[in-house]
Amino acid sequence: MSDDYPLDLQRVAYSYLERPNRSVLAMLDRHVFREKPGATILDVGCGCGANARVVRARRPEARVIGIEPNAEAVAEARTVCDRVFHGTLEEWMASGENVPAVDAIVLSDVLEHIADPVQWMRSTASLPALAHATWIISVPNFGVWYNRLRTLAGRFDYAWSGLYDRTHLRFYTRKSIRRLLAYCGFEVIATRGTASIVQSAAPFLRRRFAGELESGNHLALSGSSAFRLYQRIVEPAEESLCNLWPSLLAFQIVIAARRAR
Repeated sequence: MSDDYPLDLQRVAYSYLERPNRSVLAMLDRHVFREKPGATILDVGCGCGANARVVRARRPEARVIGIEPNAEAVAEARTVCDRVFHGTLEEWMASGENVPAVDAIVLSDVLEHIADPVQWMRSTASLPALAHATWIISVPNFGVWYNRLRTLAGRFDYAWSGLYDRTHLRFYTRKSIRRLLAYCGFEVIATRGTASIVQSAAPFLRRRFAGELESGNHLALSGSSAFRLYQRIVEPAEESLCNLWPSLLAFQIVIAARRAR
């Protein structure tokens, strides 16, 4: 897979090696589950359910509703989410299905795929089901240190996933995503970053797990003992370091926000 041309969008419909987002989960714990342990979470673009698996393991009383356009990922997500709609958020709202009120909406690596993020955010925020929801938003940080070095060297090559994902339409920095949210009528209540040092080695990880990806095992990373050791020992320290200067050191900018009163 890694030897092919990533902009051949028909080559591989779903090419992600998924992992739970530690910062997104921390935001949920602090700004949603602390107030309501049995909260209902709407996970837009839930993929194979990497985040949902951790939520359900930690908070069995919580409810997770997933929305995912890829059929392969939907089949996997349905093993852990309470409910998964195969399609987009707009298609779900137009389907006539019962849409319950939710306590939080998770947009983990979603906005960079939206051509018109202002219109999309405003129309989504107007949905009655999200009237009182906390928004947990994660976007890749275009200002991360290794991208600054690559840009200085005149390199910008699309890839299967990550910052240079072949399907990314928008690029954000810590400042620009906050500006977008403010413009769309949101109040940012917390910001943090995800670790970037090991993430910069993502192309090597993809090669390591290429066989699993080809067979459709997009959660292979979570089953690796080396990765579990990294999660337990290295990632917390790495994340603390990245949060000292998130605009430079964070791979993703993660924001908790609510509609401004």
